[in-house]
Amino acid sequence: MSPPVQLVTRRGVVPFPAYLPVTTFGKKYPLDDLVRPYLPRLARGVMVSLHYARQMTAPPRLPLFVDSGGFAAIFQTSVVREEHDLGVLDVHPSEGVMETLTPMSVLDFQEQHADVAFTLDFPIPPGTEPNEAERRLGLTIANARWAASNRRRADLRLYGCVQAWDAESARRCARAYADLGFDGVAIGGLVPRARKLDDVFAIVDAVREELPSSPLHVFGLGNPATVRSLFERGVQSVDSSSYVKLAASGISWGGDGTVVTDMAPPERLRLALSNLALASRATVGLAPRVWLAEPVRSSSPAGAE
Repeated sequence: MSPPVQLVTRRGVVPFPAYLPVTTFGKKYPLDDLVRPYLPRLARGVMVSLHYARQMTAPPRLPLFVDSGGFAAIFQTSVVREEHDLGVLDVHPSEGVMETLTPMSVLDFQEQHADVAFTLDFPIPPGTEPNEAERRLGLTIANARWAASNRRRADLRLYGCVQAWDAESARRCARAYADLGFDGVAIGGLVPRARKLDDVFAIVDAVREELPSSPLHVFGLGNPATVRSLFERGVQSVDSSSYVKLAASGISWGGDGTVVTDMAPPERLRLALSNLALASRATVGLAPRVWLAEPVRSSSPAGAE
């Protein structure tokens, strides 16, 4: 059986393949506030991380995907621990009070606000000690099993999150989800591996082979060329904030890696929308490049993930 060609949510249908722009709420990234009203023209869904979704005053006007916030496990000040056989994450921000994420607190918020939700997972960066890698994998699976058994909102689409460091560990994680009734699976922890795409594709292929009929999402990889390769390998959806991060730095995805300096906010908005249009293959009445100042050579790769 082939994966479905669309995902039906309470706020609308998301056709596959889907490129989901990431947005934030709050005051940290003001360019996101400028971009957000235009997203319904360019996307069929939007991804928001739990941390920023909690600062949301009104939902976007399209299906809302809310991740678990588990990516914060990569922060040096965060602690992944076990509590009642489940994984819990203590996030110690540089400012403010400590925040604890549990499978229950994550699912409770998602059921109140999200159309598509993701289980609380713990990234396993390259170089993680084997015992710690196995511990994080086990807690990720335990949290997914808990969420699958405790979901309450019938119209919430719930994805089980896969974490892995190679094809074999990806297979084990995916196999654990085969009979849990998830609406899809999502692979996290790939961004630190993006410079070795063969490793990324091996993990993706392993999950797809284990779950051939499940919608498959990949977190964080938004480079247009990488996205095309992922879609060709059977991935249904991806998400990325690179389109707006590059625009904030004055970089066009369709350009040669040069930086346009001293751009006003409306000009950065135009560039962000152009980047998103290219990534999502949408069309808007915008120039592909914004020439506003003498360009300088960028030290960052134009194809950033």
